[in-house]
Amino acid sequence: MKSGPLVAKLKECSKKFVVLQGGTASGKTVSALQYLAAVCITEGPVICTVVGQDIPNLKKGAIRDFETFVARDPAVIPYIKSQNKSEHIWYFTNGSIIEFTSYTDEQDAKNGKRQYLFINECNGVPYNVFWQLQIRTRRKVILDYNPTSSFWVHDKLTGASPDKEFNGKAQLYITDHRHNPFLSQEEHDNIENIGDPELWNVYARGKTGKVTGLVFGHFKRVDAPPQQFERIIWGIDYGYTNDQTALTKIWCRGIQRWGKECAYAPGIPEEEIKKILVAEGWLPEQPIYSERDPDIINGLRRIGLPVVPAIKGPGSKAAGIAKVRSHDCHLILPGSDNFDRELKGYKFMEAEDLYTGRKILLNDTVDGDDHLCDAFRMADYTDSFRYR
Repeated sequence: MKSGPLVAKLKECSKKFVVLQGGTASGKTVSALQYLAAVCITEGPVICTVVGQDIPNLKKGAIRDFETFVARDPAVIPYIKSQNKSEHIWYFTNGSIIEFTSYTDEQDAKNGKRQYLFINECNGVPYNVFWQLQIRTRRKVILDYNPTSSFWVHDKLTGASPDKEFNGKAQLYITDHRHNPFLSQEEHDNIENIGDPELWNVYARGKTGKVTGLVFGHFKRVDAPPQQFERIIWGIDYGYTNDQTALTKIWCRGIQRWGKECAYAPGIPEEEIKKILVAEGWLPEQPIYSERDPDIINGLRRIGLPVVPAIKGPGSKAAGIAKVRSHDCHLILPGSDNFDRELKGYKFMEAEDLYTGRKILLNDTVDGDDHLCDAFRMADYTDSFRYR
């Protein structure tokens, strides 16, 4: 089984609580899952419970990682007996199981006992749920998270003065992308080149940070587009009587993106949009992505612009933001002053954590001055489904 150094650390650690604080793509989740598969095979029969904030998050994260990197591993396949897809449970030939689940509240977490517990992205799970789960876990509790800000793990398990109940019982490992053997060099370079210093500390080095709340704080400012690129795409966010119509040109090369502001004015007519595109160098083979307004899209198509409606639906905005944040993005200045102003003011919403009283960042963004950001996001996200 191909694995990173964390699997060995998990095996040798004798403490009940193991905390994996790591940057993005540091391999902490896959390592925890590989470790659980190993104990299922060698110590069985055991029950291993993997807990997340909710099932949708688990499906996009830990469950997908387990299916991709663990369950299909030739060293593991002979020991898996069956899978209950609807209940997200894997059964091993010796009677061990790995189950993926979530808990709505403290009372719900009182159900079930186990030998091993893994709480994935535990900063999304309330402390009282963790407490009920850990008290019903006999051998080892693993917790992982991206350290965007401190939360109950720091207060109760790993801080300078942890809770007396857990003092000395937790081992902290800090990891980053350099510990992940599954990443390509391009993926390593993408993370290493994150432009925002605070985001770099958190996501490239796994350090506990104080993320400013900027949605796209990683954009670098440059004075010219790239000389070499793979393709050019365009994004439009329509404005009407008072709102701005925003139009962006985007150069793409691998995971790199260069954006330029091409238009920013209220209610630009369809013929004027075409004139702007042509003046900015648009060619017929270059895709134009826009928000879903059937009337305007049909009007633009009638005058020869092959506009593609952006992918929309539940979760598409958050997924689009995540896609842009995963790319190495640049803003071309001067000439993109409105775009630059939007980037500096486009923030996540804040709320008070019910369990800690701290301010936390939400997935939702503050509504307002984000027209060019939306045009860029919609184009980049929708294009990612056409060029994989």
